[in-house]
Amino acid sequence: MNRFVFPIIALGLVLLPLGVQSDVVLTILVFSYLQGMLAVSFNVIFGFAGQLSMFHAAAFGIGAYATHLSIKHFSLSYWGAVVFAALFVGAISVVVGTICFRFRLKEFYFAVVTLAFSEMARLTVLNWNSVTNGSLGINLQEKATLWLPGSGIVPIEGSVAWYYVSLAALAATILVCWRLVHSWMGRCLAAIRLNDELGDTLGINVFRYKLAAFVAASVLASLAGSLYAYYLGSLEPGFLSIDQSLGIIAMVLLGGRSAVAAPVLGAVMLTALPHVIHFSAEVRSIVYGAILIFTILVMPQGLYGTVVRIFGRRSHAAA
Repeated sequence: MNRFVFPIIALGLVLLPLGVQSDVVLTILVFSYLQGMLAVSFNVIFGFAGQLSMFHAAAFGIGAYATHLSIKHFSLSYWGAVVFAALFVGAISVVVGTICFRFRLKEFYFAVVTLAFSEMARLTVLNWNSVTNGSLGINLQEKATLWLPGSGIVPIEGSVAWYYVSLAALAATILVCWRLVHSWMGRCLAAIRLNDELGDTLGINVFRYKLAAFVAASVLASLAGSLYAYYLGSLEPGFLSIDQSLGIIAMVLLGGRSAVAAPVLGAVMLTALPHVIHFSAEVRSIVYGAILIFTILVMPQGLYGTVVRIFGRRSHAAA
């Protein structure tokens, strides 16, 4: 059954712009896919490695700023700048992860320390006016580009073009995370999530695998940040804020942690919700909070886990 479901969904998503002519709908989907990249990559360290990292939003924001600054100061092409930003974020993640995992920080303490690093990054961006323009942010004049056969390097413009770019980026993120989770490394992460000490006794290098998951997730977040900023056309310190971190956690909790692609469901719902419910920011926050409380209390496995459990019960009853 599953062999046919996912190809059908993929085909439907590829053909969707042919039937949907609304730029509003396509715009919502582009933002959903880019946020989905964040949620899927975060779930590698949160859902599969069992570490609540608050550094993910910082990786997202640093990647976006590093892309712009490397284009401006080093005259790199867009995708060259994306690679540079990913390497830069990866290097920072190695430092942050090494500090956290060498001291064997767990749960609450790991979350607090990664939040402190994230705030350091946000305050640096906020106050380094000569480079980041501080709280005013940066309007991006450059365009993201793409190489097309027969056309060469062309700017990515229009909702349809960005739809396919963001969909391809999300698919690549899911594929990378799926390969990681379903490899020998994923099995080691599963053991570490259950019990660090048990992993040590089994001969698993806990430090190495935690660090690898942390760095891989941060690099993917950097890629999401590079695309998000150039689709939005601007940069601002809010990219690195704690609100962004909480939003990422909310997407994963709502979508589910048990499957690699499950957080995309939460990303789509929380991205589309403001466009469906026209409330003020304050009321919208209350609605978000109510949804999350309901999900945690009633559907602790998220939307995906709940649907799988319901259909599993029906199949068992039918059998």
